[in-house]
Amino acid sequence: MPFLHLIRKLLCPKATFAVEEQESGEPASIKQRGWRQWSFVSPPDAQSLFRGTSLGPGSAELAKYARFLVVSQSCDLVHHCYASEPVVEAYLCAPLAPDAQPNGNYTAGKNPRELHVPFVSNGTERWCRIHSNGRVLLPRYVLAGVDPDPSFVVPDPSVRVLQRWIINRVVRTAFPDAFNERTRRARGKLEDRLKKAGTHLLGLYVSLTSWDELGDDEVYEIDFVGLVAEGLAEGERQALVKALGEIAAAYEISDGVSVLDYRVQDEEEASMSLQRTHRLFPLDYLSLKESPGGELPSLP
Repeated sequence: MPFLHLIRKLLCPKATFAVEEQESGEPASIKQRGWRQWSFVSPPDAQSLFRGTSLGPGSAELAKYARFLVVSQSCDLVHHCYASEPVVEAYLCAPLAPDAQPNGNYTAGKNPRELHVPFVSNGTERWCRIHSNGRVLLPRYVLAGVDPDPSFVVPDPSVRVLQRWIINRVVRTAFPDAFNERTRRARGKLEDRLKKAGTHLLGLYVSLTSWDELGDDEVYEIDFVGLVAEGLAEGERQALVKALGEIAAAYEISDGVSVLDYRVQDEEEASMSLQRTHRLFPLDYLSLKESPGGELPSLP
């Protein structure tokens, strides 16, 4: 078995493509066809690819309307050697019904298992759903034989949401057990307030004076920063400021915890120092109330 064929078989064991198809299409064709990160595989092409992925056959409706969103870096997509870069990472992306509204609990990357994100389809905003278990590795050679879907585009704000959501899948904040125990009741207030006012929150960042386990005579000091998109309506911004204030008050009365500050800040103004001093507060449990962290949603 040729080495390249073996690599593809190991990485995509359920693929059903013929050997002749696997060996066709030069890597240079991928660049010529215009493939880059955040390109879409059109529904007709996705439908044929869908059967060869680890996702299985799925529903006929899903296969008919779903696209694959390519998330691999552009330089990896057009690499000259299939053996070095044999696969493309992509996510199955299904549009919401035309009259359906996105669920605010799944927008802006709050939940690491499901994302509702807007794209642009022929000049019109179109919301789509992505599941974490919709991630697939497609043989890269298939891109040499099809064109990207020009009818769907990822706008810059959605690119940032996607990047943050993908990163948060592998980078999650773990709080000290002592801090979690002291703030157990306060987290109920956080959940309640952000469920009502946190739809436009892109991320809640916190800093602690110590990320170690502290003794009963030591105090955790905490600082809250809520990031929002630039241009957020003033009424929505003030509602979020009020919610953060109520959350801070709940943490302040927790034994062994003191609140230093809380504020709402535009994402565009957030400095690199914020990333060094603060950590992203995990908000996934806000979306699935009955089970903190949530069950892994099944594909439709």
